[in-house]
Amino acid sequence: MNRLTFQQKLWVPLICSLLCIMAIFIVDAFHARDVRMEERSNDLRNIVDSALSVVKGFDAQVASGALTKEEAQNRAKAAIRSMRYGADGYLSINDSKSVVVMHPIKPEMDGKDMGSLKDPKGNYIYHDIVAAGNSAEGGGFVRYYWPRPGAADPVPKLSRVGRYAPWDWHLLTGVYVDDIDTAFRNSLLASGAVLLAVCAVLALIVSVVNRSLRHTIGGDPEYAGEVAARIASGDLSSAVDTHDSDRGSILYGMRAMRDQLADTIGEIRHSAEMIATASAEIATGNMDLSARTESQASALEQTAASMEELTSTVNQNASNAVQANELVESASAVAEQGGRVVSQVVQTMETINASATRIVDIISVIDGIAFQTNILALNAAVEAARAGEQGRGFAVVASEVRNLAQRSAAAAKEIKTLINDSVDSINAGSALVAQAGTTMDQVVASVSRVTAIMRDITAASTEQSTGIGHVNMAITEMDSVTQQNAALVEQAAAAAGSMQEQAAHLADMVARFRLSGEAVRSAATAAAPARVAKPARRVALSR
Repeated sequence: MNRLTFQQKLWVPLICSLLCIMAIFIVDAFHARDVRMEERSNDLRNIVDSALSVVKGFDAQVASGALTKEEAQNRAKAAIRSMRYGADGYLSINDSKSVVVMHPIKPEMDGKDMGSLKDPKGNYIYHDIVAAGNSAEGGGFVRYYWPRPGAADPVPKLSRVGRYAPWDWHLLTGVYVDDIDTAFRNSLLASGAVLLAVCAVLALIVSVVNRSLRHTIGGDPEYAGEVAARIASGDLSSAVDTHDSDRGSILYGMRAMRDQLADTIGEIRHSAEMIATASAEIATGNMDLSARTESQASALEQTAASMEELTSTVNQNASNAVQANELVESASAVAEQGGRVVSQVVQTMETINASATRIVDIISVIDGIAFQTNILALNAAVEAARAGEQGRGFAVVASEVRNLAQRSAAAAKEIKTLINDSVDSINAGSALVAQAGTTMDQVVASVSRVTAIMRDITAASTEQSTGIGHVNMAITEMDSVTQQNAALVEQAAAAAGSMQEQAAHLADMVARFRLSGEAVRSAATAAAPARVAKPARRVALSR
């Protein structure tokens, strides 16, 4: 099939169709002949069966004694001799020895041995008749050649043999089947004529379709297949031969497709080269940016570590400031408590001073009383001396009272001296306590100022710690963002590398196509604006 041309392949379905139609006609003709032969065979079988029924009827009369066997056979012969059907149908009788018992058309054959009779084909007619009658079925069909009544030329004939064993009779009748063969030949001739007409019509249709297909294809299909194979193999350099009048043909469409593919592949080739160059530059820039981003990330990590240390130091300072503030506040409280105690001491010293002053006054009174008592004792002694003996006892008492008064005066003087010393000491102590109170007030004021300053320092340290914490968080976020940027840059670098590989693969794939010089020049012209725009992209990247 592969060796056949396109036109021959178009004729193959026609020839196959004609062969199928011829086979159908032949099979139908043979089937019609077989049907006619079957009808003739059934008719012959029925006629022979009728004749056998007649013979059996006469044999029954012999059995009943109404007729003798000879009379019955004669009457049976006469009855069968008179039986006719169709235009020239008749029945004859012969025995198993091929001896003719009765022949209605040729009586001269009666009693003759016909065992040696042959038809033009060399068949022993009566031997075949006897063999069919002696079969297990008691009858059968025989084919031979026999002339029609009134004719000398033998023609095909189909006979039915029915054997009646009690009388050793073979009843024979037949029909000529040359008309069936004639009808069969006429049917074949008519079928041949119809087949020729159909063949002519189909040949005309195939010729028109072939011409239309060639016009649709635009040339020989084998050439179209070669063009398609070259395009499929990537050869776009070969020209496609077409006629300008076949603008709607497949070959013209393939020519336009080849031209369009050549232009497209040329543009793709130049675009792939530009993409490969640009992707290489992008990959290099991404690698540089990745290195810088990693360096920045490392610097940010160091800065974050330093900020963490600074945060720890500031937090420690803030904690120390809080503790110092607490200590200053405690010292301020202690100083205030000391001031209050000094004030109480000053008040107590003033009270003691007042009490000492009152004691001095009381001692002065006691001293005056002692002085007056001494005077009274002197007066009493004088009066006792005047009294003489009666006044001696009183003089002793007056002397004792005078001694006591003197001792009291001396003691009062000593107490007064001590009290005065104490008052002087108390005054000095009051002055010192007053100075201590003033100093404590100054200390309290200073401690209060220190407390305020420490509070400011604590607040500032807290704010500084909070600010540094925010800065640390910002640096941490910057570090995280920088790490993400580094990862994205690495991904972009990997993507650029992959794009470079894909561009190289695309360039390799496109390089499989062979282009003509005109297609390459047109693709280069189309790609020129893109190459002019390339430095602008570099400037944008540098900025």
